Amino acid sequence: MLEKRSSLICLVAVLIAGAVLWPSPAQAHGFTISPAEINIDNLTPGQEAEFELTIRNDDDVTHRFTFAAYHSEQKDRREGRAEFPDDDWISFSPQRPEIPPNSSSTVKVQVAIPPDSKWANKDWEIWLGVTPESSSLLAVKLYVRLLVSTGGSVYANPRTNLPIWAIVITLVILILSFYYFRRRKRQEKRSQS
Repeated sequence: MLEKRSSLICLVAVLIAGAVLWPSPAQAHGFTISPAEINIDNLTPGQEAEFELTIRNDDDVTHRFTFAAYHSEQKDRREGRAEFPDDDWISFSPQRPEIPPNSSSTVKVQVAIPPDSKWANKDWEIWLGVTPESSSLLAVKLYVRLLVSTGGSVYANPRTNLPIWAIVITLVILILSFYYFRRRKRQEKRSQS
C-alpha cells in the first residue's frame, strides 16, 4: 500500500512539474527555415556570394527574427572543414525581419571574403542560427549549415588599382604635353628662320 501511495505521489509531482515547466502553446514558436544547408563553391577571395533563406512563421502572432553565427565543434563539422574565420564576413538583409502570422519572408545573406591570398583554397563551415525574439525563457533556434570553399586565386578589384592608373595616366599626359610643346617650339624656330 505504501508503495502504491509513493508511486501515486511521484506521478502527481511529475505531472505538476510538467504542467509548470512545459511551455504552453502560446509560448512555443512554430517556424521553419529553408534551405537547411547552403554550399558555396569556388568563391574567390575578394569576391562576394549571395543566397536567400526563407523563413516561415507558422505561429498565430507576428515575430521578429534575429540571426547569429555559431561555430560548431570540430566533431560536428563535415570532414575536412575548418572553422569559418570571421563572422563579420556574413551579413543579413534585413537584419531583423518581422514576419506576420502564417506567412513567410525571404532574407538575403551575403558572404564576402577579403582579397588576401591566405584565404585561398580553404574549406570552412559555420552554422547560421535563426530565432524569433521572445520574452519567454524558452527560445527555439534553428540552424542552417553554411559550407564555403574558396578558389585558388585572389580577385583584384579594379577600384583598388585606381590610384596607380591615375598616376600612369597623369604621367602619359605630361610626357605627351612636353613632347607636343617641344615640337611646337621647334616648328616656331624653323618658321622664324
